[in-house]
Amino acid sequence: MVLVQSDFHSKFICVMQKFLLVSFACAFGVNSLIAQSDSSMVSKPEFQIAHLPEIDELTAEFFTANRKKMRDTLPDSSMAVIFSASVKARSNDIDFPFHQDPDFYYFTGVREPDAMLVLFKEPIMVDKRQISEILFVEDKSDSKERWTGRMLGMDGAKRISGIETVLPNTDFKPMEFPWDRILKVYANKHQDIERDDVTHPGDLMSLSKHFKLKLNRAGLTAKVNEFEDLIAFLRQRKSEQEIMMLQRAIEITCEAQRNAMQSIKAGMTEYQVEALIEYTFRANGADGAAFPSIVAAGRNGAIMHYTSNNSLLFPGDLVVMDIGAQYEGYAADVTRTVPIDGKFTEEQAAIYQIVLDAQTVAARYATPGYKFWTPHEEAYRTIGKGLIKLGIITEWSEIGNYFIHGTSHYLGLDVHDAGLYTSLKPGDVITVEPGIYIPEGSPCDPKWWNIYVRIEDDLLITNGEARVLSDCVPKTIQDIESLMGELTD
Repeated sequence: MVLVQSDFHSKFICVMQKFLLVSFACAFGVNSLIAQSDSSMVSKPEFQIAHLPEIDELTAEFFTANRKKMRDTLPDSSMAVIFSASVKARSNDIDFPFHQDPDFYYFTGVREPDAMLVLFKEPIMVDKRQISEILFVEDKSDSKERWTGRMLGMDGAKRISGIETVLPNTDFKPMEFPWDRILKVYANKHQDIERDDVTHPGDLMSLSKHFKLKLNRAGLTAKVNEFEDLIAFLRQRKSEQEIMMLQRAIEITCEAQRNAMQSIKAGMTEYQVEALIEYTFRANGADGAAFPSIVAAGRNGAIMHYTSNNSLLFPGDLVVMDIGAQYEGYAADVTRTVPIDGKFTEEQAAIYQIVLDAQTVAARYATPGYKFWTPHEEAYRTIGKGLIKLGIITEWSEIGNYFIHGTSHYLGLDVHDAGLYTSLKPGDVITVEPGIYIPEGSPCDPKWWNIYVRIEDDLLITNGEARVLSDCVPKTIQDIESLMGELTD
C-alpha cells in the first residue's frame, strides 16, 4: 500500500497521541487513562523476559584437572609457561574482538589478555612461599572497565581457574625464581605481539620480554616445539565435559543448517543466509561463529575457504554451507551442500551421492587401531571409483584434480584442533569431510562443470563404531529435498 501525504499526517498524529498517552500513563501510574482509552487506539504495554537458553559452563574443577594432567606429564624439575593471546588491531584504535589462546584457556578458563600461567612440576619456593602454580592477570581498573568492559581481576580469575596464587601481571617483572632447581623450561608458541605499552610493566609484551631475560640470565632456553607436542597430546583426547560442550555447539550448528535449508531460495544473497545462520548461533546461547561462515553458492563452491558471502543465489545452483558455532570456547564444524531450488539435478545428485558414499566408507574406518589418515585414504579411493564410473576421469592420478583436501582434522577448542595425527584413539573428535569440485573448463563433459559438493560431520571416536555427533541435520538426497520442500508445502 502506498501512503499519500495526507494519510501520513493523520496516521502520524494518531501514533503520537498513542505514544503521549501511554508515556503519561506509565510515568504517573494512571492506569485508568489506558482503561478509558479506545482499545483500538492503545493497549497497556506488557513486559516479558525473552526465552534465554541455559548455558552449561566449564567449572574450575575442569581447568584444575587439565593442569594436573600437564603436571603429571612434565619431567622432574621442570617449569611450564603459557601466555595469553595478544590483542589484535583491526584499524586505527579499534581492535578485533579478543579471542583467547586455546592453550591458555584450556588450562585456566580465563578469557582476558595480558595474562600468563607459570606451572611447576613440583612445588617450589618463590617469594618465601611454596607454590606449584601462579597466574598473572591484569588487575582491575575503573578506567579500563568504563571503556572496554568488566574485568575479572584477581578474585575472578581465582574463582574461574581454581588457582590459589593469582597476582597482578606487574608482579612478574621483579619476581625471582630458584633457577638452580629448574632443569627444563617449556613455553607455548604465542603469536606475534603487535602492541607494546611502554608505560605498562605487565602487558603481554613485558611478560614475554622479561620471561626471556630471566631465562637468559639463568642460562636456559624454553622448549617450545616439545611443549606444543605435549599440549597436543593432552588436548587430543576429550573429557566428558568437553564432549558435552562440543555436542551443544554441534546441535546449535545443526539447527542453523536446518533453518538455512528451509529458508534458502533463488534471489537471496549469501550474506542473508549467513545472517540467518549466525542469528541461530547467538539465539541458542553460542559465543558466536567458531570461524568465518562459508556460504558459497554456484561457482564460489570451488573456493575452499570462501568467506566473502556477497553473491546472489541463482536457480539451478548448489550452495555449500560450511559453518560452526562456538560454545564455551568449543567449535563445531558441519558442512552441507544443498540445491537452491530444493531439488538436485540428475548430475548434481550423481556427484552428491559419490561424496556421501565416500563419507560413509570413511566413517567406518574412524575407529581405534586405524591411522588418522586411513579415513581419508578410503574416501579418496571411493571418490576415484565414482569419478571413473561417471567418465569424469580415466586415471587414478586424476583424482586430485577434483578432491583437493584432506578428509579429516581434529575438533575442539580450535576448529582445526591440536592433536598428534598418529593413530585414532577413543575420546578423539574428528571431522569427516570428503568433497568433489569440478570447475568450469575441466577436461570432462561440460554437464559436470560447476558442481561443487562437500559433506562434513563431526565424529567421536569410541571403542566401537564412531558416534556421529552431527547426525541431527539431514544429509541424504531424499531427506534434504524433503526438508527444503516443507517451505513450499
